[in-house]
This record gives sequence, structure tokens and C-alpha cells, in this order.
Amino acid sequence: MFKSTKIEYLPPNVFRRLEERKNKARQDGKYVIDCGTANPSGAPPAEVVRTLQKAVEVTENSHYAPSHGTREFREAIANWYRVRFDVEIDSESEVHTLLGSKEGLFNISLAYLGHRDVALIPDPSFPTYHDGAYMAGADIYRLPLRKENGYLPDLDSIPQFILKRSRILFLNYPHNPTGAMAPPEFIKEAIAFAKEHKMIICYDNAFSELTFDGKIAPSFLEYAGAKDVGIELFTFSKAFNMSGWRLAFAVGNRHLIGSLIECHAEAHTGMFPAIQLAGITALKDVWPTGFLAEQRKDYQRKRDYALHKFAQINWPVDKPAGAIYLWVPIPKRMTCEEFAEMLTEKYGLLVAPGIGFGDTGEGFIRMSMTCKYDDFERAVDYLCEAIQTLR
Repeated sequence: MFKSTKIEYLPPNVFRRLEERKNKARQDGKYVIDCGTANPSGAPPAEVVRTLQKAVEVTENSHYAPSHGTREFREAIANWYRVRFDVEIDSESEVHTLLGSKEGLFNISLAYLGHRDVALIPDPSFPTYHDGAYMAGADIYRLPLRKENGYLPDLDSIPQFILKRSRILFLNYPHNPTGAMAPPEFIKEAIAFAKEHKMIICYDNAFSELTFDGKIAPSFLEYAGAKDVGIELFTFSKAFNMSGWRLAFAVGNRHLIGSLIECHAEAHTGMFPAIQLAGITALKDVWPTGFLAEQRKDYQRKRDYALHKFAQINWPVDKPAGAIYLWVPIPKRMTCEEFAEMLTEKYGLLVAPGIGFGDTGEGFIRMSMTCKYDDFERAVDYLCEAIQTLR
């Protein structure tokens, strides 16, 4: 059957492959521990669920909603940014509701990239940055992130002939998949860089509420000049255990927000109003409580267990400062794809091969910490056993 050339040559989607591998393992009778996808096992806040239950009974909430979100939800977002980050947001022109942050990360490329434009994409990084730019017809220039550079892109290393065509820089801290956080000096440098080279910054702040050891993640928009060049995206999926609800938003430069709204309106309608009401509850009523502190405590407990076990076998794994992943090097006897497949076949353990996040991901797997604690302990033990066998 005929396919468009864009679909034909689109790189395989790492998460779709993981879903296929998980389904096959279950069909074979295996108990699967899913550390491949970032799908929180915990329940959403009870208050959020109750809000949704009540809202779905209101007939008006079944009608079409504004493309860029209801006024009440946009105002709640602006208020949260004022309280959480001390950032002023115009709820009318600087906020856009998203059907999950993946939509915004994809559509920003459709809005701002075309043939022969360049997207600057960290490597490793969330695959949607690449996929949106690819579907927009742009060229990709990858910026390697390694331990020795603090998992920060070297902006000064980009050739001039690339900079002349560069239109967008993607950034994401706390970082998926390494868990690194960026120092303020780098964010300031990135803003000055974007201004100098007349490009925009798309800042994926999915994990601002999931940090460890008392660290607090800032908003990109806290920095002087950030709103002149960029937007920031936040999702309810991880912080509030609402991954299936597909609720997120973008905030920032009003022209970029306007372009996102235009793209959204062409392909989608507005978010179900009942879910937006639930989002208001999450920001206004749940965020000030201890819910997120418990989330951080749970993920840090898992992280610390894993790091302790890796230390016991003398295996070097960097300590993530935030996000919900471990970026684990693998024995050199296998590719990351082969190693990930072996883990599923032998142990029923699902992990994401690092190559799915970019070329520098070869030699690593990404291990999500979103499964239940008992399962996670078993997963770490299985992984350590496999490493010891193959090292």
C-alpha cells in the first residue's frame, strides 16, 4: 500500500516498538514490568477525579470549547505561574491549552519550520522534537549531550552555515532521559544565543515539579528576555499522574502562542471542558498540598534504591537531579536494542533502548521509575543481574 515519503522514511517510533514488545511478551504469558514508558502507576489526585466526575454531568461541558482553552483554565494557569515561578502571564494572549505536551512540541515545528530550515535538537532527547521538525520538512542538527559537558549542548560549536538556517532550539531541563538540570548561566547564554541568531526556543518543562534532594526547577520564563524568544510547555501527565487525560499547556511569547493556536485549530478542536476544570483543581487545590512532595519522595526512593544496587556491582550510573528516569550504560557486548530485547525475553522487563532518543543514546537504556515500587525493585535486581552476566 502506498505511503507518503515522509511516513516511509520516518524513523521507527521507540514507544510504538515498546508497546509491540510488551504486547508480545504478555501474549507469551510473561509478567511484564514496564520501565520503558513513562506511564505513572499512581492514581490521579482524588480531588481532580471528583471534579471530572461532576463536570461530565453538566451538559454545557459536552459542547465545543475554545481552541486555546477556556478562560477559567487559562486564568488558573496564569495564576499558578505567578505563585510558582513569580512570572506574569497574560491569560488571554500568552497561554494555549494542549492535548498533551507532545502536540505542542510537534506543532511548534509545523508553525515555524519549512524546507531547508534547521532545528537544533539535543541528543539524546524526547523523540517528538525530531519528528515534528522532520514532518515540517526541516533539516535536523543534533547537539550531543554527554556527561563531560554536564548534558548541556555546546552552542558555540554550531557551524555558521548551520546557524544561518537555524530557526528553533529545543531545550528540556530537568532532562529526559538523563535527569540533568541546567545551571542558570546556561539558560541565560541560550537566551542571548537565540536573540543573536534570530531563532526561537521551545522549552519543555515537563518535569519542573519532579526534582530530588531539595532542588527546585525554575521556569525558563523566569529569566530576563526569555519571553522575547521562547515558549515553555508543561504537562499534567507526570506530576499529577494524569498521562491518559492528555492535558498540557504552552505559555510565553504571544506570537509563538498565536501560531500554535492556528496550528491547533486546523487539526483539532478545543480540549474537553470537563478535563480543563479538573486541571484547574490540580493547579489551585492539589498543587499547594503534599501530593507532589509524596510524588518526589516516591521517585527519589526508587532512584536511591537503584543507585545503591548499581554501586554494589560497581556499575557507573549518573545520579539524576530530576525527572523520572535512569540513564543506564550497558555492557559493550550488545547494542542497546539487543540488550533491551534480551531483558524482555529473559526477565519480562521492558526498558527503552537509548538509540530511540538519538545517536548518542547507543550504549544506554532509559529506565522509567513510574511502575510500582515492588516491581521497580525487581526490575533493578534483574538489570543488575544481566549487567553482571555480560560485563
